[in-house]
Amino acid sequence: MKGGKLWALHFFAGFVLFFLLFAHISLMHFSAGAVAPLSDPSNPLSWQSVLARSKDLMMTVIYTLFAGFGLYHGFYGLFGILTEVNALKPYRKAIGVLLTLLGVLLFAYGAFAAWYGYFTLRG
Repeated sequence: MKGGKLWALHFFAGFVLFFLLFAHISLMHFSAGAVAPLSDPSNPLSWQSVLARSKDLMMTVIYTLFAGFGLYHGFYGLFGILTEVNALKPYRKAIGVLLTLLGVLLFAYGAFAAWYGYFTLRG
């Protein structure tokens, strides 16, 4: 893949994902309640904890950013892999359109889920 604005955004998305993933793993797997039973409210996977995060504006924004950066980084990387295969080079534009459409649809679904939870549960 040649460098450019899209590649720079891919690189930046990977950089941001590194920190978001570190925070996610720290919260979900290494927090004090991570070893508690699911019925324990201190467990980050308990229903009470999930609802509390869903009501939090900052967590909703973080989930939306995580989905956006993750999808962009993943689909741009997949595009690069697929278009470097000689047999697929003639389909470069079609692959780009298909991956872009799929990425936008998945992002819309993820963002809708995060924001729907925020707006319906915070009441």
